Amino acid sequence: MTDEIVSQTDRGYRATGIRKSYNDVAVLRGVDFVVKPGQIHGLFGHNGAGKSTLMKILAGAETPDSGALSVDGSPIAFRSPAEALSHGVACVYQELRLIPALTVAENLFLGREIARNGMRDNRRMRAHAQRLLDEYGIDVRATDLLRDLSHPDKQMIEVIANLDRNASYLFLDEPTTALSGAQAEGLLARIKQIALAKRIGVVLVSHKLDEVLGVCDDATVLMAGRELFTDRVGPTTKQRIMDCIVGEEHHESPRSQKKAQDRDAKSAITVRNLSNPWLRDVSLDAKAGEIVGIYGLAGSGRTRFLRALYGLDRIDGGRVEMGGRAYRAREPIGAMASGIAYLTEERKKDGFIPAMSALQNVVLSTLHRYSRFGLVQHASAHAAAEALLERMRIKGQVSSRITGLSGGNQQKVLFARIIQEDAAVVLLDEPTKGVDIGAKSDIYAIIRQLVEDGRCVIVVSSEEEELLEICDYIYVFKSGVCREAPLAAADLSIGALRKAAWA
Repeated sequence: MTDEIVSQTDRGYRATGIRKSYNDVAVLRGVDFVVKPGQIHGLFGHNGAGKSTLMKILAGAETPDSGALSVDGSPIAFRSPAEALSHGVACVYQELRLIPALTVAENLFLGREIARNGMRDNRRMRAHAQRLLDEYGIDVRATDLLRDLSHPDKQMIEVIANLDRNASYLFLDEPTTALSGAQAEGLLARIKQIALAKRIGVVLVSHKLDEVLGVCDDATVLMAGRELFTDRVGPTTKQRIMDCIVGEEHHESPRSQKKAQDRDAKSAITVRNLSNPWLRDVSLDAKAGEIVGIYGLAGSGRTRFLRALYGLDRIDGGRVEMGGRAYRAREPIGAMASGIAYLTEERKKDGFIPAMSALQNVVLSTLHRYSRFGLVQHASAHAAAEALLERMRIKGQVSSRITGLSGGNQQKVLFARIIQEDAAVVLLDEPTKGVDIGAKSDIYAIIRQLVEDGRCVIVVSSEEEELLEICDYIYVFKSGVCREAPLAAADLSIGALRKAAWA
């Protein structure tokens, strides 16, 4: 289709009636979306709104269940990101896909190296890379190692690598999450300049309204997989987006109201001014017998905080005390020895060993209790684990591989391991992610039993309803910073919680 016969209405990358479900859960419900050449389109919505899924479909990483995609009026269907890129559609994710140990030139030509006589032509690659860097105003050398660059420059390397592959439409996932205000402003200004000069259609997925709206031409808001509105950006756009995202929902928890009046219990863990590359001066106090929630948008630092407490991420500054004593774990084994247990968000990747049974996974961190003269008494260990799994109503063959269990039962196995560890402080990252309603109810009961036994539970969750249902207090994280005072869950609505994270 030539430029002469493509109408202005048809121009652009268009999605129509996109639907997508996972395990019978609808994530996108008939979404329409379009990005035009030379324009920047902001895509907004709270956690779970469907933004990431829509972007993956547009970039070829997922296929829709129904709906249609078209470029300049011509129908198109992608089976992979590589196929999408061959048609001029590229995506730069929050986690950059570059190799720190390689040079800038090598990263720019990753997977498409220039060859001469069957050998890689480093001289031509460096020369072409330097021309690209100069053209786009990136003040680095082609021979610099990527690991020595600033984060904004690394992002621009990935952007121009895609542009050099003739990308006409570029999707950027939370591009300013790890940047300071000045860095974010500089990066977005570059993106705007490129969009205008090269007639590139850009989609920005972001939670940072003030930063992103300044460069956007259009804005779309998703809520629960539906498009709430799409409009040109103007003076009232920010308020409209806030009104859509915050909503008017209200929720009260009688349990939280009862607990909110009593914070005189002994502190299980106290954090003061904790800092590292992802967190800035975070302070928090959690009591024994209390459920403390942590809420924040993607990239807010909520998971990084749990990882730092468990020794998975470093702590550069600040002070942590457990039971009034100084605490700092440099690795998970130290955290466990100090009385901290951790449930990862990614259970299949980091939570269990797939080749082991449910019974073996339960006792994995407490085998020393069942050892005698250096030998593990497997019968005793498995008997204890089996009794615990039965008490937790785990259905299935617990002596077979854990991968044979449902997602909800796999998660309950990980909770059984936490109970076995008998920790004073329990860190839970998205504890009900990917489980059904019945399993979710069981997990809530397990969490409540943990605090009734005198433990302290700190919960990270993207589900506002969940935090309001089970927590006593909630801390809100934003851009690596935690608001100083916790919010009493009994006094909160979903709208108020979202407003605290977005404001």
